[in-house]
Amino acid sequence: LQYIAPEAMVLFVAHCKDMKDISMVERCLLHMDCNLMDFDSILSLLKKNALYTGLFHVYANGGLDDYISPLEILFEAVFDSADIVEDAVYVDKRKDGAPSSKFEQYGYKAILYLQYCFSGKTFPKGNAIAPEERIQTLRPELFELLLREISNNLPHQQGTTTSHPTQQPQPQSRNNKAFRGIRALSYPYLRALILIDTKAFLECLAIVLDDPGARFAEIPSQMHALGSWEVEYETDYNNNMAKDIIGSMEADQKNDPELLPDRQHLVNILSSIIMSDSLVDNSYHFGSRKQITLLSIKAKNCFLDFLAKYLKVGVITAPKYLTGEVFIRLCNKRGASEEDILSLLHALPRSSYELDEILYTVERVRMTRGALFLHKAGVTNSIDREGMSDKCQHHFHRSIDCYLKDRDEDFKKGVFAYARKECSGGNVSTLRNVVLARLPELVKLDAVLTAHVVGEIFVEEIDKILSSLKGIESGRVEYSFLHAIISGDLNKVDTVAAQELSANLTVNHHHLYLLLMTKFQPDIVYQYLSTNRNYRLNDALKLCQERKITDASAYLLERMGDVSGALKLMLETLDTRMITLKNVLQHGGSTNHPTRKSSRAFDPKSSAHQRKETAEKEISRIKQILSAVLDLCERNKNDHLTLDNERGPLLWFHVLDRLVNAKSLLRLPKDSAEHNSMGISTVLSELLLMTMQRMISNVSLYELMHKITRDHAGSDLGEFREMLVSMLKTYSSELDVCSSAVDVMYYDIRHMSYEKKRLKVRGSFVQECPKEHISNNSILDVGPAGNCEATSHRHVHRHNHLLSTNEEASALNAVSLLQYRRRSGQHHARRKISGKQSRRGGNNISLMTASENEFSSKRVGPHSIVGVREIGSLSEAQHVGGLF
Repeated sequence: LQYIAPEAMVLFVAHCKDMKDISMVERCLLHMDCNLMDFDSILSLLKKNALYTGLFHVYANGGLDDYISPLEILFEAVFDSADIVEDAVYVDKRKDGAPSSKFEQYGYKAILYLQYCFSGKTFPKGNAIAPEERIQTLRPELFELLLREISNNLPHQQGTTTSHPTQQPQPQSRNNKAFRGIRALSYPYLRALILIDTKAFLECLAIVLDDPGARFAEIPSQMHALGSWEVEYETDYNNNMAKDIIGSMEADQKNDPELLPDRQHLVNILSSIIMSDSLVDNSYHFGSRKQITLLSIKAKNCFLDFLAKYLKVGVITAPKYLTGEVFIRLCNKRGASEEDILSLLHALPRSSYELDEILYTVERVRMTRGALFLHKAGVTNSIDREGMSDKCQHHFHRSIDCYLKDRDEDFKKGVFAYARKECSGGNVSTLRNVVLARLPELVKLDAVLTAHVVGEIFVEEIDKILSSLKGIESGRVEYSFLHAIISGDLNKVDTVAAQELSANLTVNHHHLYLLLMTKFQPDIVYQYLSTNRNYRLNDALKLCQERKITDASAYLLERMGDVSGALKLMLETLDTRMITLKNVLQHGGSTNHPTRKSSRAFDPKSSAHQRKETAEKEISRIKQILSAVLDLCERNKNDHLTLDNERGPLLWFHVLDRLVNAKSLLRLPKDSAEHNSMGISTVLSELLLMTMQRMISNVSLYELMHKITRDHAGSDLGEFREMLVSMLKTYSSELDVCSSAVDVMYYDIRHMSYEKKRLKVRGSFVQECPKEHISNNSILDVGPAGNCEATSHRHVHRHNHLLSTNEEASALNAVSLLQYRRRSGQHHARRKISGKQSRRGGNNISLMTASENEFSSKRVGPHSIVGVREIGSLSEAQHVGGLF
């Protein structure tokens, strides 16, 4: 059914009213063809019964293509509903979100209608508005209605339609009771929707503002200045300027129907409504004072969130006081994020807010990174201005505080780069004083990066730096700073700064470093002394002896020439440490705890863990002392006399004997736990292994084996068995490698001898031959001294015509050589032996013959050259000379 006669429609509406379901009329109307109906009768019927959803459908889809008229009708209903029962209009909203009054019901319908239209959909079906171009012209029409300063049903006064948004017009309702309430206030349409639900309405506007395809008018910069709300608008000059600019904008919109109003202008109007003292006239009882106050606060918060969003984008501007309100809102709202504060600060120009006011707001909520940004801006603005040094120093000081109070450790370390940047200029003495005062905190954060800052800023004031750190935390801060420089950690960060600081350190500074090291890290004193020489030997020895640092004291005694005393001190300390380890394991393995009165206070797991840590520390110390002992033995194996004033490996053997005898020293009672005995045995095996590994490269295997088998012949050699087997296997492997190398060498010599003989028997006087293999097609270029070089056969044929003279000379030389050999008395025996060896292929080859010995280099003149010979293709005379 697509059509109902007007008379039937009246009866149908009456029936629905009786059934108390008037909405059924609208649901049915949505399925009818509006073009077949009588518009006047159906519109009158819908208005009379407040069926606004059907009204929207008929106006938009009934061929009228009118989206504005039904909205105006709905707004009139909104205004009337607010005027009729004004004391009960505003009530608390229901938890389920359902409208609690006609005012809310009609207002939310208007917001929903705007949302559909701004999104390009028909209301209420949600179909796409056709054609698509209609959406671009519809949006400006809707904004034109919303931005009207006075209602259409209010009589116009001269000048009221063009007044500036920030001016509050004096409506006639105050003198005419027929026009009152929201309808009589400025911008009634915007104001009504703000009173309904500010958040929902602003989200509706954001649909258009966020559309990348939307085009907005642009107000000249003068209007932006007026929109800052800091100009006195009451003057005629400003009023006239505002009228002219708004008139120009309206003319542009008439020429371009798709042009939307300027966003700044829209924000100005919203601000004039929401940020005013009251959303409604004080004489208009819209609700209780408390309710209106709460409504105003909620509207302001929603608007400030809306404003912050577009300030970040940079499409609008705001005066300083309003920007301050935005920051207050962002800092104090539920779920406030420091990222929102930082993004807004980065988007705003420095001149758009009061620095001190924003700082106060941000620091109250402890947003350190936002405060850091503002303090950095304060330093930049005041660093080069006269009379601003105190303020600059304050901001710089607070910037360091912000870094150090941050929770992110990596972000904290950004303070070092910031300090280097700000203090690297010329006129920054006040900032350097701040850094100097904050050095202890910086050292605690990262001593190496602090030293880097000092290397760039205070490189020549090292004494001043150490004085500022002296005594803090009993000297630990001072030690951390010196350790960062001397240990080489700074060199990994900045080589230049490390070299400059190291060059400014004196012997006194190194002695101070050693003194603090003996107090805080005595375990690394030996390593420092063995790798550095920047200390006074006697003072260092006295200090180490006072602190009872054995390995360091022994090393210093060794440097002073007392090797025996050093070794004796180290071995005594080694015995003491072993006894301490024995006590730890023995008492730790016991199940009885006489010192504990109550079993409830005893935790077996924590106690076992503590005993294990103590034992591991003792084992680590024992290995450290043994390593120092072995270092001493290695350094003095040849340069000093041994304990018995004899040279040899007695230093090593003395240490070995002490470790072997320690087995009896560390023997536990029979009633001790089995795992304790195994623990001590394992430690001794590790110590013996360390010693044997160092001895192998310094003591001969024979002496080491002789020492063990002689002094420990009566024992089962349990401690040495595995190590001896390993050393013998290693020795056997080395012998195999050396034997194989000798075999390879002999093979190469024999192969070279065969190759040399092969060349000699063919009539060439060869002193040396190439090592690489020479094929039968190779060409040998034999020089006067007997050196030959291999060339290719192709190269010889290419230059054959140039070598004919050399070949003739070579033939003559071969003939004279044969004649000389025939005159020799031993020619027959030599030929017989050569023939037998060539037939048998014997291995005993004589590399030099008697004739070759007589054919000395003296007879080889500049004209008696051998020339180029091709192996395997000799002339007849050469063959004769080679065979006979």
